[in-house]
Amino acid sequence: MIKINLLPVKEDKLIAEAKGFLAICVISIVVVIVLIVSNSSLLTAREQESRERIAEADAEIAKLKSIMGEIKNLKDKKAKLQEKMDMIIKLQEQNIGPVRVLDELSLKIPSNKIWADKLTIKGNKLDLDGKTLENQEVANFMKQLENSLFFSNINLKKVTKDKAVQGVTVLSYGLNTTVHFAGRQEQPAQPKPEGQQPAAENAAAQPSANQ
Repeated sequence: MIKINLLPVKEDKLIAEAKGFLAICVISIVVVIVLIVSNSSLLTAREQESRERIAEADAEIAKLKSIMGEIKNLKDKKAKLQEKMDMIIKLQEQNIGPVRVLDELSLKIPSNKIWADKLTIKGNKLDLDGKTLENQEVANFMKQLENSLFFSNINLKKVTKDKAVQGVTVLSYGLNTTVHFAGRQEQPAQPKPEGQQPAAENAAAQPSANQ
């Protein structure tokens, strides 16, 4: 009977398989290492790019902050200049305004048949009381004030009979108006609603019974 020993053949086969497995493992490890290195390089490049973008953004933000600071400084300077200008205008109105208003008021008196007895200015409101010989003179006076750049919202308070002087009938009148010490921009005349008469026409239309 013939016997064959197969053990060496099995060992060689096992060794060959082990070598093949080891080679596969080595190749796999090398591939993994290559992938890791490549991925690491890519991540490093992206990180560097992100850092550069962040640095650019920070620089842009710093630039914008600087511009905003300059704008704020300009606004502060403008506000201070405006405040000074308002103060100068106010001082001019306080010093020159009343004189100009009184001068304008005297120029607008239509004739020697009407005159002022009492005048009061509070803020931008003027109250005036006086005497006249005719209703029409009050109406003319109010029209003159309406055409002035220093007065607006002329309102007739009263036209009443006063004491006669040397047999001549005298009327007392009173009116108030808004004063514009620095003058106002001329506005176009607004149409009057139907059935409503201007204050000046109302003054001229006072019944003669008041006289």
